[in-house]
Amino acid sequence: MKHTKTLLATALLAGAGVAQAELSANLGVASNYYFRGVTQTDDSAAVSGGIDYAHDSGFYLGTWMSNVDFGGKEDVEVDGYAGFGNDIGDTGIGYDVSAWYYWYPGAGGDAQGGDIDYAEASGSLSWAWLTGTVAYTFWSELESDNKPRAFDSGDLYYSLGVDPGWSYEGFAPTAFIGHYEFDADGDCNACDLNYTHWGIGISKDAGDFGSFSVNYEQIDDANDFSDDDNPNFWLGWAKDF
Repeated sequence: MKHTKTLLATALLAGAGVAQAELSANLGVASNYYFRGVTQTDDSAAVSGGIDYAHDSGFYLGTWMSNVDFGGKEDVEVDGYAGFGNDIGDTGIGYDVSAWYYWYPGAGGDAQGGDIDYAEASGSLSWAWLTGTVAYTFWSELESDNKPRAFDSGDLYYSLGVDPGWSYEGFAPTAFIGHYEFDADGDCNACDLNYTHWGIGISKDAGDFGSFSVNYEQIDDANDFSDDDNPNFWLGWAKDF
């Protein structure tokens, strides 16, 4: 999140009423940082953390950051987001709409072809243990680049997540499948950017010591966007405060 947005956050906090709000923080460590199936740290470890504000009305905002490595000048990712989520009456269906800004301070150079910040609008519906999400990239600093590439405006990402909501001896499973539809796919000779990926995870609640997880992710087929279609495993630890 760009620092200018903190002014907006301050105004929203004042208007919502802090007495009905909750601030929380989170910290995480992972053996590899995967975002939608692709490593963001060149297969190295990541340390992340964030701060969130949630209001009883369903409004929330927050910021999150992690180290990254794309082979360029960047070394950190900072995300800012705000949204609103709630249930639809007594139907058991929940919804969430949000906006996200992905900021990479110091990014650029020949490896990326310029600055790589971008912004998304996201919407999701959930029922029981299923959550479907669609994210649309509505702005990108890569728009001025004539070369077809990922994370330009017009990209779409679809996902379906499965969270049974049960655990055994503190162990809880999750699973997901996602598909990235890049606007620039096919704009060059033999250009192939779109891909599908999936994964499963098992987490263990350790109480005051946070939670630990073992995760598997895989892309369906190597292409011009990612040449790694091997099974990938990573370990994670996270704690909320």
